Formats: sequence, structure tokens, C-alpha cells
Amino acid sequence: MAISTEPRKTRRTEGVLTGGRSARVVESVLRATLEELSRVGYASLRVEDVAERSSVNKTTIYRRWPSKAELVAAAMASVNPVGDVAALETGDLREELIIAIRRIVAYAKSPIGRGLARLLQAERADPEIDKIARTTRARQRSERARLIERGIRRGELPPDSDPRFVSELIFSPVYSRVVTFVEPVHDALICEIVDTVLAGVRARAGLPRPALDDEAPPSAPAREAAPALVGGEVAPDVEGGGGGGGEGVEDDEDAGEGE
Repeated sequence: MAISTEPRKTRRTEGVLTGGRSARVVESVLRATLEELSRVGYASLRVEDVAERSSVNKTTIYRRWPSKAELVAAAMASVNPVGDVAALETGDLREELIIAIRRIVAYAKSPIGRGLARLLQAERADPEIDKIARTTRARQRSERARLIERGIRRGELPPDSDPRFVSELIFSPVYSRVVTFVEPVHDALICEIVDTVLAGVRARAGLPRPALDDEAPPSAPAREAAPALVGGEVAPDVEGGGGGGGEGVEDDEDAGEGE
């Protein structure tokens, strides 16, 4: 059998990639993109630098991601501080939430986590970054809500609980501390947040739940205040109030998620 005498390419990749090698190259490129983003930001990111850092040919990168925005979007989509939600199942919602928050805190303190937080805070005015940040936030919020959904199915929370809202009550204070204010989040605080929110949700079982912004009809005024609850009943409108309420922390959790 003939043996090729041409030098074997061990680091650069060219052409169409398939199978496991393709997955490894994608992982390498996306990791290099996150590292470059955390180092220089979006505006100064160059595909040439990503190619050099990942040891992948620039033409291969452009073949899969034709623009810088698409490459960065793919890299941000790969960020998942919580990890595989399905694999996180322990049978106890409180324990799962504490593990998830610990992972988020650890990622936020990593070099890439800190760099992505700076990126999102400094360059959010860029329309491309804003779109990527919103997409990343929506995906990560949905993933975190799955933890709550699972707890509801197991009977650990009332069946009428809103998974997305409950998850925001738990995770938004964490992102606010580790991203916006760069404050430490220790285990005692994590447990206090989780226990307080879960206790509140359980105590509220059966009470009327006003629609959140996400549930309101598209034509509903965006700035209406949520109706007040008096004795378990929805109070009459005051000065034209009523309708959907606001979301707690709007932008703090985008980093982790870079969050």
C-alpha cells in the first residue's frame, strides 16, 4: 500500500469537515472566539486572530460562519454556565438550583466570563451585539426555567407557578451581584435566595396571578403597572393602571450567560 510522503497537516484544517473532526474544529473556533471577545471586544475582533488562536484556516471559518456577527452569535450560543439541565437532575429542586447558581458564579469569575461581561456592558449599544445578547438571554432564561418546570412536575411547587418568573426571581439577584456590581456570592447567600423564593412561591399557591409582560397581548401597553392584590383579590385600577408588570433585572444576566 502506497504511503503519502506529503507532510501531514496536524493543526490547520481546510475544506469540508465531517464527523468528530468537524465537531472538534467547531469547538476550537468557538472557544477561540470567546477568548478573543473577552480580550479585545466585538468591535476589535478579527477573524484572522480567531484563526490563529484556534489553529484553523481562516477560509474554513468563513465557510461555516460567513460574517463576524454569525461567528460571534454561534460562540455566544455555546455559552451555557449551568450545563446540561437534564444531567443536573438530582430529584430535589433546591439542590439543583444551588448547584446551578454555583456554576454561574464560577463561570462569571472565569477570565472568559469576566471578559464577556465587560463586552456586553461596554458594547451593548452596537445593534449586532444587542441582538446577540437578547438571543443569548432568551435561550439561557428558557434553560433555567426548565429547572423550575421539573420541580413543578415533581410536586415541589404549586402547579400554577410560572417557571420563567420564578427562575428570574432566583437568578436575577445573582447576575446583578456577580456582573453589575462584581460582588461576592457565597453559599450562605445562595441558599438564602433559593429558600426565600421557593417559600414565597409555595405560600402564594392559589392566589390570582396577574399576567406578566411576556403573557400580555401584543396590543397591551408596554408600561402598564401590574394590578395590586388586596386580600387575594385584584384591586381596581388606579389612575389607569393595570395589565402587565415589568421584569426585574433587564440586562444584568446577559453576561453569564456570556452569561
